[in-house]
Amino acid sequence: MPPHNVEIECTAYCRCGYCCNWEWGLRLPVAFPFYLGFSLSLMPVRLRARKKGNREPQRLPFFCKFWTATTQSGQPYYGLTSSGSYPAQARPPIFSQLSLMNYRNLPARLLFFPWRLLPRHGTIAADTDYYPFGTRMFIPGYGWGEVEDRGGAIKGPYRIDLYHSSHKAALQWGRRKVQVLVIKPGQSRLDSMNVPRPIKSALKGLNWIRSLLF
Repeated sequence: MPPHNVEIECTAYCRCGYCCNWEWGLRLPVAFPFYLGFSLSLMPVRLRARKKGNREPQRLPFFCKFWTATTQSGQPYYGLTSSGSYPAQARPPIFSQLSLMNYRNLPARLLFFPWRLLPRHGTIAADTDYYPFGTRMFIPGYGWGEVEDRGGAIKGPYRIDLYHSSHKAALQWGRRKVQVLVIKPGQSRLDSMNVPRPIKSALKGLNWIRSLLF
């Protein structure tokens, strides 16, 4: 199927414990498969079962994050996506329409954060049965994103989650239904370009060079 537009419900999320279902916990010695979980509830401290994660438990700090939901409940939370990458919010090119709409951020990008002049694709969580890892999407008002994560509550081809760098930005986006341009792996010229990963990542963030996409 060639690149196409689909109306998708896009929900914002960030890396906070409320959005990603994790809590701070005090890891007990390895001989005890438990940890002390801390949360803002009627029982602020709870003894919870701890499961083995993807890393050796000896390398974890004693005070770290743990999943509290999904099948990973009790495992250490590393802050990584399901594909093993760190999530990022989409950053449009400085002369793009999205950057001009957020013109208040341009002076800071120019003077204090010059590395933020480079565009960057954002992280999308989707149902990988329909959108495999590497699927690129253009979301109006957000920019280019790439499917790098999945979620237990994200089912079907008409729901995705968009990563935001702060909870405030996630609340501002909320939940919207928009027409999304979907480009699956192998449908873009960028997939076959033999260039370093940082350059390819910058090209994936561009939303004004459509000739590179098809």
